[in-house]
Amino acid sequence: MNTEIQDPMVDTRPEPVTATKSAFSPTLKGVLIGAVAGSVLPVFGTFSGAIIGGVAGKVYEKKYQNKCHAK
Repeated sequence: MNTEIQDPMVDTRPEPVTATKSAFSPTLKGVLIGAVAGSVLPVFGTFSGAIIGGVAGKVYEKKYQNKCHAK
């Protein structure tokens, strides 16, 4: 049983978190992640992983940009 009395003047709701813009583009992030994955995985090389990651980042960027402008 909760017997505490809450002060109505105190707002206990958490403040909303706003998204911050990243300093790196999704394409650059894709290139970096692809290069790291390419150096670890034996199937891809570092360079080919970077190319695949860059293309995937560019596709993601275009898809995300279209969703933002649709609102």
